[in-house]
Amino acid sequence: MEKCYNIYEGLDLLAKTKNNDYKAYAKFDEGITLMINSICENKRNFSFYYENYSDALKESRKGNILAAEALISRAKKYIDKSLLNEEENKLYDLICTPVDAYLFYKKQDYTEAKLRTKETMILDSYFEERFPIVFYHKIQQMQNLARIALRENKINEALDVLKLTFALLINKTQISYYDIYFKPAFLKLETEEFRKSMIYDILKELISTGESKEESEKSYIMDFCTQIINNPSLKLNDFHIS
Repeated sequence: MEKCYNIYEGLDLLAKTKNNDYKAYAKFDEGITLMINSICENKRNFSFYYENYSDALKESRKGNILAAEALISRAKKYIDKSLLNEEENKLYDLICTPVDAYLFYKKQDYTEAKLRTKETMILDSYFEERFPIVFYHKIQQMQNLARIALRENKINEALDVLKLTFALLINKTQISYYDIYFKPAFLKLETEEFRKSMIYDILKELISTGESKEESEKSYIMDFCTQIINNPSLKLNDFHIS
């Protein structure tokens, strides 16, 4: 008989599968560097452009919106978008659009934040066949959509997005969000540790968010987390120590 885990016991067991060296943003950095080297004619300017946008994201995470916007203004001086070919244009947008989405999120403009996040996923879909690492970046955008919904206190909407996300990551089921498709075959192109680390990180953050909610909302989120923890495909029994 399968053991039923509470969320904290399950999270501890899942942590045993986590690769402590895993950093999603570092993986994306590697991917962008590869893309710049493969696609761009003016690699140096594109690299400066990306570095400034990366710094803008770091500043916006610290709440330094004006500093972030100054870095974005500087980034755009490196490249004349009108001179780019199609692939360079799309890479330009892939670099800036998720950062723009986060800035809108920080400014509490959730409509624009969601719009830019969906645009990011479309760009990820364009590149994922050639550069599969962006598939995980696309999954991160699903988590970002859930974060936005939670900030809006749209609990059902957030959990619907995360239910799809966990179906992909845990059950390896093909999912779609509007007209954006996620093919589980791309999961095989990274290690199992990478996939499980992403499951752990998303679930841990959701539990933390649930703990901060009022009792009825907290209970609803925690019940959802309990279902995820006890998904047989997660195979937590493989890590249980009696």
